[in-house]
Amino acid sequence: MRIVIVAMAISMLAVPAFAQMGGSGGINGANSAGRAGRPPEEPKADPAKQKADEKAFKEGINRIPPPEKKFDPWGNVRQGAK
Repeated sequence: MRIVIVAMAISMLAVPAFAQMGGSGGINGANSAGRAGRPPEEPKADPAKQKADEKAFKEGINRIPPPEKKFDPWGNVRQGAK
């Protein structure tokens, strides 16, 4: 009888560990062995589109006005900063 109780206790301890694996096997739930652990591949971007995106990004950054005074996130915390 003790053997049955010990076997049940061991099996009950193993159930939560199996539940954490995701149930579909592999790393992060990946089923195929070839893709396990690798991030998905990004599609190759068109060089002309990439250049246009880069230009638009730089133009957008240049449109941001410069700050009037330097930003200090800890300014309210310091006692003698003012």
